[in-house]
Amino acid sequence: MKTIAKLGLALGMFAAMGYAENWTGKLIDASCHDRSQQNPADSKQNSDLASCAATASTTSFAIQTSDGKVYKLDASGNAKASTALKGNPDNKNATATVSGTMDGQTVKVDSISVR
Repeated sequence: MKTIAKLGLALGMFAAMGYAENWTGKLIDASCHDRSQQNPADSKQNSDLASCAATASTTSFAIQTSDGKVYKLDASGNAKASTALKGNPDNKNATATVSGTMDGQTVKVDSISVR
């Protein structure tokens, strides 16, 4: 009976991982992006990545894909992105690949790779 339970648990975990999606794009400061969306007159261009580029001091991250869509990261993703950026402080326009699942308007991050 224990073997069947272990097998069922393992299959369930693999099935859950199968639903993961991947997003690749520029890592940005989600708070800055929110402010620029609320006050478009204050921002030269909403698509200007340089004005909201993520830095080592950023606490709330999002990823902006090549088609211009912005996906906010969950608390776990914010911590992972912060750690990855602190490991490479010279990277001014970090590109990231995020793996996870959508939960409303937020990505529940399983893993993040910053280059």
